[in-house]
Amino acid sequence: MSEQIEDLVENLKRPSLWRRVFFTLGFALLFNIILVPLVLLMVLVQVAFAVFAGEKNSNLSELSEKLVAYIVEVLGFLLFTTERRPFPFNDFPGSGISDAGSNDGKEAERTETAERSETAGRTETAAQAETAEHISQLDESKDPDGGLDEDSPAPPRGPSATPQG
Repeated sequence: MSEQIEDLVENLKRPSLWRRVFFTLGFALLFNIILVPLVLLMVLVQVAFAVFAGEKNSNLSELSEKLVAYIVEVLGFLLFTTERRPFPFNDFPGSGISDAGSNDGKEAERTETAERSETAGRTETAAQAETAEHISQLDESKDPDGGLDEDSPAPPRGPSATPQG
């Protein structure tokens, strides 16, 4: 029993523990006093944009993505899943500045995956545009009397070719 008490006393004497407790309390206050009301305000503003403008505000959406990343960092620190202190002690998430001291390669993987998805989306959009252009060219090549070029085979004739009504 005395060994457990000695371990407890040793833990209480560690300055790193008290720094961690201090920062945890500070970020808990920041989260409850500033971040939660800010999220609620952003929800209301985005809903107002959706109702009155008929679409979401893209600038507010970008800010929301960064705020979500920051909240994840704060919660990770508060729940002891990471020892990395959030902004202002490290870079703000999504600021585009890499943190050389980061021991966490997950962010780089997420960024790379997002970039690949974005590139794939652009490629798919380009393919759709090419397909639409090809279809419009085909429509233009049809002649007005039957919709077919001279080189195209004749449409089927006879009783099976007429629509049944």
